[in-house]
Amino acid sequence: MSALASLRLPTTVLATVEFLLAESSAVLAQRDPAGIGTGTAASTPWYVQSITAALITLVIGGLLIAIAPDGTRRQTDRALEQPGAAFVYGVGSLIAVIGIAFVLAITGIGIVLAIPLLLIFALVAVVAGEYGYLAVGRLASDSWPLALGVAIVVSALVGAVPVLGSIAGFVISSIGLGVIIIGSIE
Repeated sequence: MSALASLRLPTTVLATVEFLLAESSAVLAQRDPAGIGTGTAASTPWYVQSITAALITLVIGGLLIAIAPDGTRRQTDRALEQPGAAFVYGVGSLIAVIGIAFVLAITGIGIVLAIPLLLIFALVAVVAGEYGYLAVGRLASDSWPLALGVAIVVSALVGAVPVLGSIAGFVISSIGLGVIIIGSIE
């Protein structure tokens, strides 16, 4: 394997990780008052990100409540009782999975394991992140329909607000992921 080809492998894995684990992308470029845009070609409009985030919360959060209301209540209770610990576990698991995937990818043959690992983790992170949004909804009410409604509004706002929304979404989703990690090791 040439030196150039060996550099492409870790770069490709890192780009794949970034793509899979990214929250809603923040649009950093702003339009100037004259109306001449300086936006990037890959950015999506804020309302598309907002609607997508709301729909994901509606579908996944609604399924979590409908399929396992008691389990969802336990997970959201844990998120409300231990948000700091859940955040640390969520971020720690993200760092660990990225590190493991990177080490696997460096070996060359481990790329066969790294890509499915990242895909599975991304799926788990999306679903588990909804526990964080439902916990925010439970701050408003213990009634599931109202809590889900608040969670949908919060996720829509997170998708609509550029930089701060992405940060808030990362924190909320990390708490949801951490709750799953804490529950699995207890």
